[in-house]
Amino acid sequence: MALAGCAPEPSSDGALDDSTNTTSLTLATQIGSRVAVDGPVQGAAGEGASRTVLDATTDISAPTLSSKIDVGLRVTNPDVTVNADEPVNVGFSLFNEETHAPLADQLIKVQVKLPTGWATFLHLTTDERGFASYTARVLITTNVTVIFDGTDALQSARSENEATLRVRPAPPPVSVQGTRNAVNVETPAVDVSIPANTLGEKAVYLASRQAGKPYVYGATGPYSFDCSGLVQYIYKQLGKTLPRTTDQQYAATTRIAQGSEQPGDLIFFGQPGAIYHMGIYAGGGKMWVAPKTGDVVKLQTIWADSYSVGRVT
Repeated sequence: MALAGCAPEPSSDGALDDSTNTTSLTLATQIGSRVAVDGPVQGAAGEGASRTVLDATTDISAPTLSSKIDVGLRVTNPDVTVNADEPVNVGFSLFNEETHAPLADQLIKVQVKLPTGWATFLHLTTDERGFASYTARVLITTNVTVIFDGTDALQSARSENEATLRVRPAPPPVSVQGTRNAVNVETPAVDVSIPANTLGEKAVYLASRQAGKPYVYGATGPYSFDCSGLVQYIYKQLGKTLPRTTDQQYAATTRIAQGSEQPGDLIFFGQPGAIYHMGIYAGGGKMWVAPKTGDVVKLQTIWADSYSVGRVT
């Protein structure tokens, strides 16, 4: 049977020869001709019982394989502007590209755009309308898309558009006058939901979004930072309270062996009581840091052979 699909190569002029066009027919004829050679079936059925014969009209070709269905996938609300940490519903629609019929009970993967590229952070299943959604809470403008891996019957697809969740700029800190020293009224810490698995990965993600902001000695954000001010600000957004200075943050974190650091761990330079610089470990021997006057927050290679590691818990 399988041989019926094995046709000779086309002739040199591009046309198929007779043997190619009649391969299954020829094989069927040969199989049927076994009656002439072997004669009638002998046995319990008795004399005269005949064999099953495949004659020239029998179709033994392989069944035709149907092609996969083309799939459409899109973000239903691609451009949204919200306040920082304001909940917003992000929706996705999966449908038959030709008929526009919804595709229910299908798994789709939501991805977020990170500095290193797109990363999947959520799996959703479409409902009877071919629709799925989730509630996002973002601190900074974020791009989201969705992909579908496909099935035996459905083609894979990537969303034809992206969701851009724009965050309105926060007003500058308000100075309360009328006291001996002006006091900055800061936004309280919030519990954010961002695309990362661990506390440390969330810290790295938030630190990456501060890239390009200027170093200012004593600054704690959100528009400028010094090294410990950046760390304090990032972890405050994640509900963790750290003291202000490098030495205080060293004392407030759990010691980790050098070489065992994980993303989000704090890298300290100097000796206890004289820590002069620090950053947030990002993996691959690099850290996010507010370096020095005249510079900006950036990803920087750890330059020293000796340093201490602290973990925020």
